[in-house]
Amino acid sequence: MRIEKRVKCVLLAVLACAAFLFLAEHFFCDRWGLQQYDSMWTKWQLDSEEWVVEKVIDARINGIGNYNGMMVEYQQQIGFAGMLFSVVDKLVDHNAEFTDPIPKDVMAGLNVLIFSALFFVLLYWLYRESGLWTAGVVYVTLLFTNWTAYSVRNIYWVTWTMLLPMIALLALMMWEQRYGKQKDVWLFALSFGTIFLRSACGYEFISCVMVALELPLIYYAVKEAWELRLYLKRALIAGIGAITGFLGALFVNLALMAGLRGWKEAVEYMIFISARRTGYVTLDSFDPDVIEAFDMPLFDVFKLYWGGDGDVPLFGSSYHLSLLIPLFFIPALLMLTALLVKEKKRRSVTGLRFQMETEERKTLGMILVMMVSFLGPASWLVLAKGHAVHHPHIDYIIFCLPFTMMGFAALAQIVKYQAMQVRDRYAEKKK
Repeated sequence: MRIEKRVKCVLLAVLACAAFLFLAEHFFCDRWGLQQYDSMWTKWQLDSEEWVVEKVIDARINGIGNYNGMMVEYQQQIGFAGMLFSVVDKLVDHNAEFTDPIPKDVMAGLNVLIFSALFFVLLYWLYRESGLWTAGVVYVTLLFTNWTAYSVRNIYWVTWTMLLPMIALLALMMWEQRYGKQKDVWLFALSFGTIFLRSACGYEFISCVMVALELPLIYYAVKEAWELRLYLKRALIAGIGAITGFLGALFVNLALMAGLRGWKEAVEYMIFISARRTGYVTLDSFDPDVIEAFDMPLFDVFKLYWGGDGDVPLFGSSYHLSLLIPLFFIPALLMLTALLVKEKKRRSVTGLRFQMETEERKTLGMILVMMVSFLGPASWLVLAKGHAVHHPHIDYIIFCLPFTMMGFAALAQIVKYQAMQVRDRYAEKKK
């Protein structure tokens, strides 16, 4: 028995290593030819990358601390990506001259490795909670999730920072479950630190990232049958940590800008940028086309993203939100109804609440995580309507991190649960 277990562990380790390398190669250079939209693969957001490239070149001449560490042409954020890749550039070639090429492949490779490592933490969690089937489904579907693939290697967007907060709390929840302890200090610290880091790379999609941060707490609250008071307490700790991290990054950003242009101009500039992104404050200095976009009703904003508006689909060759949302939500709602009806019947017999079996709790938890994850991108379309209207060539990313991942995970868990039910019924009939 021991030998069989060791062989299984070795085989799983080999499979995991092979899958990691396959995914990394896919993200790094599309070695396996899975991407169907080459123009997006080769050209997506190169203009944004130029801000980081300019920072790297400036750092070669004037040092990383020039412009208080911020990027030369784009100071609407702290500029962590520019600092990070300036350090990478120094490590790759300490004596690089102004005219030497930027080692973008090394920088992109670093992004790919970090994102892939974080994703494999998610896969490990799915394997522990739902088995190889669910982990495999999420892995395979990520290979065909177009917008994730375009963004992962980009040295401006550093997409891994958008996934990091959720994965950090997921790792904490797994640790707490293993050792039977709850670490609220760590919960606050991880929420603060990871949201601060994401904000240091850009405030885009921050509401989506904050919603994703809460997903591990929702799952474990359902699975472990936490009392409502305990869940609300821990959700509040994580939320306060996240908001504090965001405000802390905003203050640091303002302080860095103030060091260059004074506090008054720095604050006025940040207000201008915030108003332009949200669309809920109109300034006279806005261009007419910007003001016109702000007048778009929220329903039309959702409609813009629902149908894809001619853009590359989220998944595969034709799966826009108009197909993915029903694919995820209809089975989830049917399963949720079935679970609640089953729970009601139990309660009518025993008089006790929440007597679900472990597999039922896992299924319910995965469904709720998927549903709440959709609130992330929805919140961005509402809170940053101006950004969403002007940047459909960028903002589709928010539906991939982590909505599509959790959507396919919930779908796979539902299929697994139903298969187990069929198996159990068949076993009962055979007796």
